[in-house]
Amino acid sequence: MAKLLTRKNNRLKNHDYSDNGWYFATICSKDRKNIFGEYKNIVGTGLAPVRYKNNTKLSKIGKIIDKHWIDIPNQYDNIELDEYIIMPNHIHGILIIDKREGASPSPTISNIIGSFKSKCSLEYLNYITQNNLNTSGQIWQRSFYDHVIRNERSLDAVREYISNNPKNWEQDIDNLTNL
Repeated sequence: MAKLLTRKNNRLKNHDYSDNGWYFATICSKDRKNIFGEYKNIVGTGLAPVRYKNNTKLSKIGKIIDKHWIDIPNQYDNIELDEYIIMPNHIHGILIIDKREGASPSPTISNIIGSFKSKCSLEYLNYITQNNLNTSGQIWQRSFYDHVIRNERSLDAVREYISNNPKNWEQDIDNLTNL
């Protein structure tokens, strides 16, 4: 009988992921396929065309993801967003939990990401159905990566990483166009 693989727990032991704090999350597409958009290395001194956001032309899925990411603070009155980027096969973002006096109970980062992924998937499945498309509705890789940002130095490094992500896309090991 084949032995089932167990996933490594990448969460900090004894950390309450609903505590006040800054959290960096990376969420990948199913099989890391480039379905969120198309990256273009736009060189020159002129401005990139408006349809490109950080050199990525978002696909329909990418636009859905962008819309629902921006909407997270409207769902949770104690969640704020900081830097984020949508790349062809992943999204990086910083979420801030701020348990203000009188605010509803804080969700965990897993609750927030789970709800976000679900809303994106539902909207995309509706789009597929309405347009009679013969394509998979699976968008997401299972789980996500997170990092608890503990100080300003870490926050600055994560912001820089997000900001530089488009510049590094062509050398990214997860860029399937490099295969």
